[in-house]
Amino acid sequence: MLRIYAGTLGFVCAITFGCASYTPPNPSGSPEYLRRIESKLDRNVQVSAVVLSDEESEKALGTRLARIGIQPIWLEIENRDDQEFILMLNSLDANYFSPSEAAWISRGFGESGIDGKVEHFFEMQIPVIIGPNSTAKGFVYTNLDPGGKAFGVTLVGDRELRRFEFAQEIPGLQMDWMQVDFDSLYSPSEIEDLEIKELRAYLEALPCCVLGGDRETPGDPLNIVIVGDGLHVLAVLVRMGWDMTETITQSSVWRTIKSSVFGVQYRTSPVSPLYLFDRAQDVALQKARGTVDERNHMRLWLAPITSDGQEVWVGQISRDIGVKLSSKTLITHKVDPIIDESRMALLFDAAASQSTKQIAFVKGVGVSSYSAPRTNYTLDPYYTDGLRLVLFLSGEFIALDHIGWVDWETPPGPEAYLREPPAKSPEGSQ
Repeated sequence: MLRIYAGTLGFVCAITFGCASYTPPNPSGSPEYLRRIESKLDRNVQVSAVVLSDEESEKALGTRLARIGIQPIWLEIENRDDQEFILMLNSLDANYFSPSEAAWISRGFGESGIDGKVEHFFEMQIPVIIGPNSTAKGFVYTNLDPGGKAFGVTLVGDRELRRFEFAQEIPGLQMDWMQVDFDSLYSPSEIEDLEIKELRAYLEALPCCVLGGDRETPGDPLNIVIVGDGLHVLAVLVRMGWDMTETITQSSVWRTIKSSVFGVQYRTSPVSPLYLFDRAQDVALQKARGTVDERNHMRLWLAPITSDGQEVWVGQISRDIGVKLSSKTLITHKVDPIIDESRMALLFDAAASQSTKQIAFVKGVGVSSYSAPRTNYTLDPYYTDGLRLVLFLSGEFIALDHIGWVDWETPPGPEAYLREPPAKSPEGSQ
């Protein structure tokens, strides 16, 4: 009887679940994903990287990993230096997966050969120690970032630290920032490099707010500025848990609706366009909770200036705390009225990233108090002390106690929201 039962169970298992034995793939020729590899060189150390799609993961490792939230990154590190380097795996993902963990949790129901799978995943991982005049290659098993991924690769040597940054598109989804031709936004003659005092004056003279969907009505306050090259800015933010957003399509809109109605997490849901410099945002990022109804999100525009040769990104950040009906867009997000709170959350992220060189605040938004609030495009009231946060990023490691302070303005505290705005002060003035 037991023999019949076992045989029947085995038959059902084979028909229903496959119950296959894991066999490490043995691909011939160069893998397709290596055609997308991107390389960065710092003196005599070169790092090459590519993020794999789900289909590419199956070909390389014999398992589709995206379904369980794992995304392999292929690295090749050529060390032509006379010093040894250690690869900091947590620089790619603070919560990366070990090879054994990735192999075990990706096993199918009844899958045999798991020991061989663990061994293969371990053999395919890149070594963390790269000796002098040597090359190391292999995978790092990171958390899934659908559509696009920004990450850093940090190498610690005997005498120095090397940091390489990447931002790559993964085949399948369209991310909004990848649709922007940044090289064509401004001609070289339009871009002016400003000294620190000139930068302050420029930032104070910007409009108070972005414009809404009609490109005429003031929207959310323009309350953040990030000084740093775009790839580095993106890598720092993603490293601190910010997700890139998808282009608005029929599919992404439907997934957004499902996230809101059924409580499904959707980390890369699209963000509606707001306007500055006569165009919609160049980059949008978000930190979503369980659904898209609750999230921190920011929009960034590349400004036609630089500061000390670094790009300047001007933007808007706010926190969605729910949904509501709107006369403008039928249904929209409810914005946290204490809008400076999300600005402060970004400050904490930037400091914790250990990539922030200096912090400053400038005027330009204008005070919006409890007694005389302003509203955004969808008629949500908001309160602010009227200042913009300015973050100066660095490619070097900056400890918390080494972050500098630019003595421009000091946030006044909660009392700013309680007082009346200055008499005869037009909306958006300083």
